[in-house]
Order: sequence, then structure tokens, then C-alpha cells
Amino acid sequence: MEYLEYRVKFKSRRDVFRLYPLGCIHVGTIHCAEGEIKRKVKDIDEDPFALWIGMGDYGEFIAPNDKRWDASVQAEWVKKEPSNVAESQRKWVRDLLKPIASKCVGLLKGNHEESIRLHNIQDVYLDLCRDLGVPRLEYSAFVRFIFSRGSDGHHSHTFMGVFQHGSGGAQTEGGKVMRLKKFMDSFEADIYGMGHLHDIITDHIVQLGVDGAGKIQQKVKAGAITGCWFKSYTQGVPPSYAEEKGYTPTMVGCPHWVIIPDKNQVRVTI
Repeated sequence: MEYLEYRVKFKSRRDVFRLYPLGCIHVGTIHCAEGEIKRKVKDIDEDPFALWIGMGDYGEFIAPNDKRWDASVQAEWVKKEPSNVAESQRKWVRDLLKPIASKCVGLLKGNHEESIRLHNIQDVYLDLCRDLGVPRLEYSAFVRFIFSRGSDGHHSHTFMGVFQHGSGGAQTEGGKVMRLKKFMDSFEADIYGMGHLHDIITDHIVQLGVDGAGKIQQKVKAGAITGCWFKSYTQGVPPSYAEEKGYTPTMVGCPHWVIIPDKNQVRVTI
């Protein structure tokens, strides 16, 4: 598990930041919602208060020696380089995210990046971090967000985040909710992000505590399963593995956390 301090300067007490988790893109398959993820990246690029964190599984990264290999579901642009599958997908992701690299907190690694490394000795995750010039957060990480205002930086506000790519194959809503709640119960933070489950589920846990002055305070923990850009059902093309297994349709997109530094407030929304 990694730890990172991420510092943000802001000018006004009215400034509101938005933190987007981008992951489970699975580019390289015909079931990737390429248009939708491009539009989200454009939104982030145009928002002066946007930040983002990579949640893993940026590309499909499945090679012929992998039991999951299915040439029929490759994107047409991948088929143009049949001997260079992972590299073509890495370049696509690099070009997608390069315009917003300066707003990136860091990249998590997903199981698809790890699988191509183990089976093909190709570390696309390491290469992507180098391409974008962003921190490596590996599979899970604590991130301390420090927002400071003023030239002296004394007006600072801190939010702790914890993020992981996730694992497992929970399919029911109840199963996914319980995985999120267990995650939020296991770590001390304000912001929680979990990927992998190809769904968008948000939760807020309210806790009461007492500060050093004996004043009772309310604290909100904002957690989310962070969505995906993979369509489990696509008309007119070979079925995805999700369709073959009868999984529920995915919700394409991602939530985001709204952070108001001056009020020490955070919430998550779709």
C-alpha cells in the first residue's frame, strides 16, 4: 500500500473542487465506451477546479496467451497491430489522458495491467505513469489532500482519501454495497474510492466526535464504487464476457467527490 501527499492551492473561500475517479476503461475492446470517456476527459480538461485519480484497468491488455483472449471483440484499431496488442492500447490511453495529466493525483494499478505484466513481461502500468509523469499508487493507496489558501499557505484544509482498484466478482447490489461498506469500515479517511466492480454506488457515513475544545462535531465519510466505461451489452457485435455470463448491465460513467476546502466539507455524487 502506498502513501502520497497531494497539495492544491486555491484562491477563494468560495472555491469548490471536483475529484473524478477514472478507471475500468478497458479500451481495446469493442465494448469500451470510447466516445463517453473522451467526453469525460474533455469535461475535466475544461474545468479549472477538476482533479482526477486513475483507478486501474485502463486498457483491456489481453494477449493471445491469456485464457480470456477473444480476437472477435477487439477494437478495429487494435487489429491493425496484431503483434502489438498491449502497446497499441497503452498509446491510446496515453493520448487520451495526456491533456489532463497536470490534474492527475496518481494512477492505481488494475488486475488487467498486472495480468499483462505477469504473462508477457510488459509493465504497461509503469510505462503509463512515466508517459504522464504522475505518481505510482500501485494497487491501493492513502492520499492526503492538502488545500492551502493565501501566499503564506497557513490557511490549509486536509482531507484523507483511500483508494483501491478492488477485487472480486460481486454481482448483486447488496453484495456490492457490503463490499463498499467493509472497505469504508477498514480504513480511516474522508474519501473512499473502490473500482473493479463496474458499477456506480455512493454512500455517506456520518459520525459524531469531540474535538480538543470539547465541541461535538459531525464528520462525513464519502465513499463510492467508481464506475466503468465498459458496456456489458452492445448491439450488433459479438457478445462480451459479461453478456455471456448473464451479468446485469453496467452503468457507464463515474461519480465524483465535491470538496469544499474552506468549509471542510466533502460529499460524493453522480
